[in-house]
Amino acid sequence: GIPYHSIETLIVDSLDYGHLTTSEAFSYMVWLGATYGKLTGDWSYFIDAWDKTEQYIIPDPQKDQPGIEAYSPKIPSQYAPEANSISGYPVAVSESAPTGIDPISDHLASVYSSKALYQMHWLLDVDNWYGFGNHGDGTSRYSYINTYRRGPEESVWETIPHPAWEDFKWDDVNKSGFLSLFSSSTQPAKQWRYTSSPDADARQIQATYWAYLWSKEQGVHKELKPYFEKAAKMGDYLRYSLFDKYFRPIGVQNGSNFGKGYDSCHYL
Repeated sequence: GIPYHSIETLIVDSLDYGHLTTSEAFSYMVWLGATYGKLTGDWSYFIDAWDKTEQYIIPDPQKDQPGIEAYSPKIPSQYAPEANSISGYPVAVSESAPTGIDPISDHLASVYSSKALYQMHWLLDVDNWYGFGNHGDGTSRYSYINTYRRGPEESVWETIPHPAWEDFKWDDVNKSGFLSLFSSSTQPAKQWRYTSSPDADARQIQATYWAYLWSKEQGVHKELKPYFEKAAKMGDYLRYSLFDKYFRPIGVQNGSNFGKGYDSCHYL
C-alpha cells in the first residue's frame, strides 16, 4: 500500500537500494491525492495518503517512542562531536560537554498532551530486505532504518544501514549493537532514534494547504478538517528542524557555551 522509492533496486540517490521508501515519497503521495481531489472531487486518495503516513512512517507514541514522557527539555541530549572524515569514527561521546535547553518541548506537550514527536522518519525498509524488522523482531515489514551517521564525507555507498530501534541484538562482539561503529561511550544505552527530513514534512504540509484551498472551492473542506489539523500539528513539530542538534548557539567554538532559548534556533 505504500510506494517504493524507485522501481529499480540499484540506484544512486540519498539511498542505494530503490525498494526502500522515504518520507519524500509519502509527501508526494499526499500531493498526488490533493491534486486528484482538485481534478475529480474525490478526496479518498488524499485521505488514504495521510492515513498511511500515520500508520507507517510517523513513529507511534506508544510502540515506537517508549519512555518519551521522561524526556527533560533541560537535558535534551548528550554531545558527540562530528568528525570530518569516516576515519575519525567512532567518535567519543562527551559526558561533560553542555547541551542547551529545548525551548519548545513544554509548550508542544501542553498543546498536544504528549512529549511524543509528530514527524515523519525519513527511511523505511518496505520489504524488510535488511532483515532488522521493527523493535528487534527481525521480521516486520516497513521497518524503520537509518544510514548516515559518520559526518559530511560519508557517501551513500559508504553508509552502514542499521535499525532505528537499537536493542543491541545485532552485535555478538561488543554487545552494543551498531553504536560502537559510530560512537564510543562508557555506558552505551539501548535506544531508538529517528531522523526527520524536514523538506518532506514541509512538502506534505504545503500539499495539505493546497488541499484545503481546493476543497474549500468545492465546499467540502469541513469534511477534511481532521487532516488539516494533522498538517498544522506536523508544522508545529517541524520547528525542531530549525534548531541546532544540541541546542547550541550558531558558530559556537567554546564548548562551554549552550543555548538558553531561541538563541539555538538557526532558522536553517
